Amino acid sequence: MKFKATIDAKGHIQINWDLVNTYLSRWKPGTVLDVEIVRRQSTKSDPMRKQYYGHILPPFARGLGYDPDEYLDFHKQLKIVYFGNQTDLLKEYGLNPVYKDKKGVWRNVPHVFHNDSTLPISEKTRFVEWVLRKAAMEGIYIETKKG
Repeated sequence: MKFKATIDAKGHIQINWDLVNTYLSRWKPGTVLDVEIVRRQSTKSDPMRKQYYGHILPPFARGLGYDPDEYLDFHKQLKIVYFGNQTDLLKEYGLNPVYKDKKGVWRNVPHVFHNDSTLPISEKTRFVEWVLRKAAMEGIYIETKKG
């Protein structure tokens, strides 16, 4: 488990113990744990990822009646629709075609904003613009910032 903690003015750690104890309640009493405290490092984030997950996907999903815990499932469905008919494009970037297996599970759905994604920025931009058009078709206007 990872959680955030801060140091107060007296140099004491401030932790949300209710959250920690709720998480730990899954284990038997007496379970031995290793606890490590490290200074938080800021992580590098793709600005397009931040815009998509912070300002585009939530209002689109909300506008269609999705709950916040369903946003990532909705995002996956958007990727399936977008990349489902683009076999040549996927091959161009060294990716296999998207398909549904015998059990009905979609396979080879590419990651768009993952750090290991092989999609170029131009293709990520096309995906985001497509999502914005789909939202507009549903009557959901999403204001985006340029630059």
